Amino acid sequence: MEKSVKDCVHEMISYDDARVSAPYEHETTALLGLGLLMCALRAPGRGRAVLHATLAGILFARAASGTDGLRKWANVPRP
Repeated sequence: MEKSVKDCVHEMISYDDARVSAPYEHETTALLGLGLLMCALRAPGRGRAVLHATLAGILFARAASGTDGLRKWANVPRP
């Protein structure tokens, strides 16, 4: 039986919630996102700027997600 994309995403989220984060994983990801955002502002063309900004957004979302993301920083318990 084939898995749907939704099932694969659910498995990835479950795996990420169950594993222990690497030290400073989310902070490093946020800094990389900030670096890509700065690259987007200085990009020579619009295509590159959009690509850099999109990747920066993805990295910011990753930095904010998970057990050790914004939830840990703000001391908010899991629902």
